Amino acid sequence: MVYIGIDLGTTYSCVSIIEDGKPVAIISEDGKPTIPSVVAYCEPEILVGNPGLMCNTDVTNILYDSKRLIGWKFLHDLPNAESRQLWTFNVDTRNSKAGYVLSKGTAKEKFLKPEEISAKILKKLKANVEKYLSTKVTGAVVAVPALFQENQIVATKRAVELAGLELKYLLEEPISAAIAYNHKKKFENSKILIFDFGGGTLDISIAEIKGKNLEVKAVDGDTQLGPDPPEWRNDASVAYFKDKLYYLGGYDFETWKNTNLADLSMDGIVETYFYYQTMNGNGLKSERFQKDDTFSELYH
Repeated sequence: MVYIGIDLGTTYSCVSIIEDGKPVAIISEDGKPTIPSVVAYCEPEILVGNPGLMCNTDVTNILYDSKRLIGWKFLHDLPNAESRQLWTFNVDTRNSKAGYVLSKGTAKEKFLKPEEISAKILKKLKANVEKYLSTKVTGAVVAVPALFQENQIVATKRAVELAGLELKYLLEEPISAAIAYNHKKKFENSKILIFDFGGGTLDISIAEIKGKNLEVKAVDGDTQLGPDPPEWRNDASVAYFKDKLYYLGGYDFETWKNTNLADLSMDGIVETYFYYQTMNGNGLKSERFQKDDTFSELYH
């Protein structure tokens, strides 16, 4: 039996194993120990991580922030409900579930629960480990925010099940950080303050170590603190023109170098979609255009 440890993050996720008595983070195909927590529906494929960010599909079919949505029954109950217009995907409440609406308004419209998206990310991490070990993974320990509510925990357990994994343990993220730090520093008879500042949540814990035992004394935090939109979108350069916000550049997720997508397209080097958001009374509406469509208006 092979068990793995997973940090299912809001913006990034990673997976590790114990190898020769030490934790080892598994590197993904792009050479990095983390993957963006993104799932893109690019017919006929479903792409997870960096490939999803590079997918030529409607931006509303690129899904993220499942950790913010998971376990909530109604959208208006979300702690960050007022900033929902920053999302580039469509959301709705159906059958007492807050979730995503894929291909909204088309014959292919489909409602997806957040745990279904989280399960895709978990499957990708599982596959990365199986490729590394050349053996099947059976179970996982998954870290969750310390202040996750019961319905969020239940939905996360469901995501693990959907990913084809046996859940061995749900471990609170600050406890995970404390265990890892104590394993490295070998504290004895100490009290420590742990900050777990993730991409979308913040947990702060006070733990007491006596011998080899670690006991958490207090926990607090914010389950909605972090970049929104996620940091992998914040690096994009933008232009505001004719009531539209254009995403024109940022990181090339294959080379991880800054690039100017606008100039590249004008030079005919790459074929890509550019995304813009139309300002209106209902917030931001996401749309897209190709290089030879309306792009020239920015140069007039």
